[in-house]
Amino acid sequence: MKLVRQYDGYLARVVLVSTLLAFGVLFAIDSTIDLINDLESVGKRGFGVRHVLLMLLLGMPQRLYDLMPASLLLGTLLGLGHLAARNELEALRSVGVGRLRILGSVLAVGTVLLAFSMLVGETIAPTTEGYLRSLNKTSDLHKISIRSRHGLWTRDGHRFINVKQIFTDYRMTDVWVYEMDAEQRLKRVSFAKTAVYEGDSWRLSQVRHSLITEHGVQISASQEESWPRLITPELFNVVTVKPEHMAAAKLGIYIDYLEQNGLNSQRYQLAFYNRFAVPLSGLAMLLLAVPFVFRPVRSGGQGQRMALGIGIAVAYNLLSRMLGNASVVYGVPAFLGAFFPVVLVIVIAYIAYRKMAWI
Repeated sequence: MKLVRQYDGYLARVVLVSTLLAFGVLFAIDSTIDLINDLESVGKRGFGVRHVLLMLLLGMPQRLYDLMPASLLLGTLLGLGHLAARNELEALRSVGVGRLRILGSVLAVGTVLLAFSMLVGETIAPTTEGYLRSLNKTSDLHKISIRSRHGLWTRDGHRFINVKQIFTDYRMTDVWVYEMDAEQRLKRVSFAKTAVYEGDSWRLSQVRHSLITEHGVQISASQEESWPRLITPELFNVVTVKPEHMAAAKLGIYIDYLEQNGLNSQRYQLAFYNRFAVPLSGLAMLLLAVPFVFRPVRSGGQGQRMALGIGIAVAYNLLSRMLGNASVVYGVPAFLGAFFPVVLVIVIAYIAYRKMAWI
């Protein structure tokens, strides 16, 4: 048993190293493409080389989350393929390490790597993507807004605006407006539970005002108000984060808000379920691809495995995008649009395992 565990550790190290190498290659290619595109902005809107490098740095967490499933697939095929070419897999099987045991070792490593990428995608990537989107619009982020744990801060003349949550469909929640007089003394504080941009004005709901006068603070409230000016749509486009880059927790909160107000939440539901479907897709594609490693090695076997991995990843990506868009356009349940490709791959893998007498 101790010897078998050593073999498990050996397989895990091979898969881990191969996956990291595959990720490094994919990351370098993807980053180089973005770098070339971003370099075209140098000299425009105040952009410099340091801004391009900063954008590359800010995009790293989201790139890790996006590339890990494909990296795991390619790395596993290359790592196990290398062992198969040296007949090491057959040697392991001869000492009692079955194919399902090998598959289990691979899936264990994959689970750890995908869990790590999901952790990064849920904690770091949403914040860096917000900064990256802002930096894409202007070379000086601090002239537009300040992000902190207290939300988004921005300035409009003598008004300072704090927003707890801001979304791509021109909606904001928990909006505070601090108005100053000519001598920069606070004269009024306003709070709105929600703010929605409609036409050429903002519709605020559950509004409360606190007017500061020489005689004290006068408080007033209204259920709904229309403001011609709050945050300009141009600035709004700069500071928002796409649903696909938002954390699952924030997506869940906003979905509840939309449903409580009878609004369409399909796009946000799809993004929410995809936060879990994307990591699972890596394991599903592994299940489908690993049996092919045990096929007899012929001339060009490594190239064939690479082509197989790329083909599976591309086909899965196209299928998931197509079903995701269909779920939004035709009202198909978002859960089905996100997880159906994963289930389909698992079913195909199960059929392949049955035909190859693995199970």
